Amino acid sequence: MQILTLLALVTACAAGPIGSRAALKPYVRPRSTDSRSPCPMLNTLANHGYLPHNGRNITAQDIGNAIFETTNWHSDFGVFPAKAALTNLNVSHIDLADLNSSPGGEHPASLTRKDASSGDSNVIDTARVAQLFTDSRSNFLTIDSVAKTRNRLDASSKPPLTTSELGVAQGEAALMMLLMRDTYVSLPTNEQDVSTLRAPKERTRVWLLEERFPTAQGWKPAEEVVQIADLGPITAAVIASQAAQKGSP
Repeated sequence: MQILTLLALVTACAAGPIGSRAALKPYVRPRSTDSRSPCPMLNTLANHGYLPHNGRNITAQDIGNAIFETTNWHSDFGVFPAKAALTNLNVSHIDLADLNSSPGGEHPASLTRKDASSGDSNVIDTARVAQLFTDSRSNFLTIDSVAKTRNRLDASSKPPLTTSELGVAQGEAALMMLLMRDTYVSLPTNEQDVSTLRAPKERTRVWLLEERFPTAQGWKPAEEVVQIADLGPITAAVIASQAAQKGSP
């Protein structure tokens, strides 16, 4: 979730709900010649044809539009980090594989990829993904289970994570929970209890391993436009759970 995880540190203004959404375009498996990134979301958008299926010649606005059209997430979820990556890479368009670099947004301690220092960070590490699900004893990923995963990955990453890398990794966990959650309507801020947020394992596994929208497993776009600011409480809950677990005997 590399490029999108930068959004954990950003806030955005509100936008209103939309009335209805068209059916998602079908999933088409990528060819060996297609360009893909370390980010499951961007790869999913390309696999469903909302970004060019070959993964090439993509702009920041293309990414923002694709995210909004498919998930009902504000387009800034794509535009902000994509612009940062394009600036860092000194280009106006990217191929998705260009993001498999530190300037492009690749980061250590990913939920789905090896660190670049220990393997191919652009290929799904199925063992790492399997351990993510093993960290939860129920049929759902929870704030506590992903905090457990984060503590394990953070501790094993070499060299140790910088403060910035740690923040990006925590934002990655929050983004996964926000996208794969089993509720679709936002609550007023003063009624939110994100500690109870959960993501069904079956749908999350399909998304992370196949990089497709898991509609057959019950996933659907949010019913209200999701804002970047919605990440804040989830990220804070993951961080609090990490701290609590570190303090446990």
